[in-house]
Amino acid sequence: MSQTLSASTLLAVPLAPLVGAALAGIFGTTFGGNWIGRRLSHSLTILGVLVAFILSALTLKSVAVEGAHFNETIYTWMVAGGLKMEVGFLIDSLTAMMMCVVTFVSLMVHIYTIGYMEEDEGYNRFFAYISLFTFSMLMLVMSNNLLQLFFGWEAVGLVSYLLIGFWFNKPTAIFANMKAFLVNRVGDFGFILGIGLIAAYTGTLNYGEVFAKATQLGAIEFPWYVMGQDVMLITVICVCLFIGAMGKSAQFPLHVWLPDSMEGPTPISALIHAATMVTAGIFMVARMSPLFELSDAALNFILVIGSITALFMGFLGIIQNDIKRVVAYSTLSQLGYMTVALGASAYSVAVFHLMTHAFFKALLFLGAGSVIMGMHHNQDIRWMGGVRKYMPVTWITSLLGSLALIGTPLFLASIQRTASSRQHTPAICQLPDLRILRCWRACSLRPSIRSACTSWSSTARSATTRIPMRTTTMTMATTGTTTTMAPMSRPGS
Repeated sequence: MSQTLSASTLLAVPLAPLVGAALAGIFGTTFGGNWIGRRLSHSLTILGVLVAFILSALTLKSVAVEGAHFNETIYTWMVAGGLKMEVGFLIDSLTAMMMCVVTFVSLMVHIYTIGYMEEDEGYNRFFAYISLFTFSMLMLVMSNNLLQLFFGWEAVGLVSYLLIGFWFNKPTAIFANMKAFLVNRVGDFGFILGIGLIAAYTGTLNYGEVFAKATQLGAIEFPWYVMGQDVMLITVICVCLFIGAMGKSAQFPLHVWLPDSMEGPTPISALIHAATMVTAGIFMVARMSPLFELSDAALNFILVIGSITALFMGFLGIIQNDIKRVVAYSTLSQLGYMTVALGASAYSVAVFHLMTHAFFKALLFLGAGSVIMGMHHNQDIRWMGGVRKYMPVTWITSLLGSLALIGTPLFLASIQRTASSRQHTPAICQLPDLRILRCWRACSLRPSIRSACTSWSSTARSATTRIPMRTTTMTMATTGTTTTMAPMSRPGS
């Protein structure tokens, strides 16, 4: 029998990380006088995310087992005419799953950051940012109206700007965070146009009320010609909404910001590019699926964009030498697969792949950070070789993450791809996986590549074991010349 969840319990889920972020960000930095030290700062933020994860897990149990649900307004901000601007929560199976994914991956990233950022001067500030990022994403996925969705949408964009440019003394980091911010503004312009059209023609921003009027929206013609053609209003709305998803989920041609965002610390790559910001667009389309189902043109557009992203981002991933960029382009291509599933109306497949991808891609990013620490912040895979004997834990966990990525039987990704084939979703050659296979194949020919395919993951900080610092010598296969390179130092510190 279904039951209603407690509003106070649900309110505690996003507020717990927010409180931790406020305490660490105000009292743990020079802004508030550095009243609390490093240990207390990371303890407060981790405690906040832990509380959010426990409550999210209990919510998922109630939804999945007991059939619980929640769809109520928590606070009315203002009323403009007949348009209500509210803060509220909609908790169903989709939201409960996303809450658990976001909080669990964020919790692992928080714990991992204790070791990864221990030598950084901005330690407390970093914990405040990632905890604030968690709050923003939770507000996005738990919303029951488009206003709150847009608030969370913009909040994750703002905090990602701060995190990508965390090492603000590094020019490439400043360029990368500005690029991410501007590209996302392009997508957000389309997103807010879609929200504005919904508000103008329905008079509401509440999901339930909008979906109740979806049939009426589907029968209205757009009052202006688009490229000299008559189009339906629902098509314009859905395309505008998806343009927002193209920016946030890095779909072609608004994908250019994501590879450059690797300039930020590695824990942020795991948080932003695995479970949070880049999945926001996929989540939004799945949530608004009652509208998208009324427009075949919009679904075809989504299918084409997803196919292009999945294919060509894989091609680009093959030629990368930066270990984090390899994983980043793999993320782009995997997001393309999710978008293809959305365009084929296989929303459950897209969301299931979103969940599985969040875990194994976070594992790969954290493993990449482990290798980078062991290699004294050298990210070029051409200088890596024989790392397994120094980092056995990173090696075995990276192997598990790689096997999950390529859809090995008995892994969740394999189950998802089997379900995808049964729903007749289009199949595309998985080129980022080809990059991993290429690395494995090259192991017998080029030992310098061995670590690129065997050291991409760690659930904890096995990177405390560092490879002895020494000058590395590599003979280039094409020229026969020998180049000597000294170990690299931490950027921006």
